[in-house]
Amino acid sequence: MDQTLAPRQSDQALACLKREIISCRLAPGAHFSEIELSNRYGLARAATRAALARLAEMGLVQPVPRHGFVVTPITLASLKDVFELRLMVEPQAAVMAVGKIDPARLRALNAAPHLAKTASDQLAFVDSNRAFHAEIAKASGNRRLAALLETLADEMQRLVHLGLFGRPGNEANQRDADAQHEALIQAFEAGDAKAAELAARHHIEHSRGLAMDQIMKGFAPLELA
Repeated sequence: MDQTLAPRQSDQALACLKREIISCRLAPGAHFSEIELSNRYGLARAATRAALARLAEMGLVQPVPRHGFVVTPITLASLKDVFELRLMVEPQAAVMAVGKIDPARLRALNAAPHLAKTASDQLAFVDSNRAFHAEIAKASGNRRLAALLETLADEMQRLVHLGLFGRPGNEANQRDADAQHEALIQAFEAGDAKAAELAARHHIEHSRGLAMDQIMKGFAPLELA
């Protein structure tokens, strides 16, 4: 076996499986074996094994002794954990980014179709939203903080695809998100750390409220454990 190919194959397998999990095409709670995934996605067994080990480290899958793996479920408790952690770290990341970030770059990232009508528009919005927040995390200058926020972004993207923020085409929700991003950009333009902190906190609390509303209305499947 050519050892120079192994890392590339492993990375490709990781990217493929992570994409399937985050998009919920591999649904939360789904069980599978290594060989099932290899066959389904045309991946080498060794590459699949290595990718699953890394996904387990990320918390996206869990090994089940003698029964393969399960995609980590999304529960009410895990949802609360994610938002609590975001509230702890994201406002501070925004504070740390003041004076270092390029507001024009944020405006460019914020230009995706927020009033998404089609599936492709919705995907563009999700991608641009993630890039927007990643830019702030990167500008904080703290690599470990940025890595933590990247992990939280994976979880948030799963929540989006699970339907916890409403369906595409909800103009009120999308306008709210756009206005909240604009408030962050304006805080960065003004060099106002307190305003950036408050804008980041408001944005997270608004997202949490949307998710909880969907759950209370029974619009999104969720395990309560």
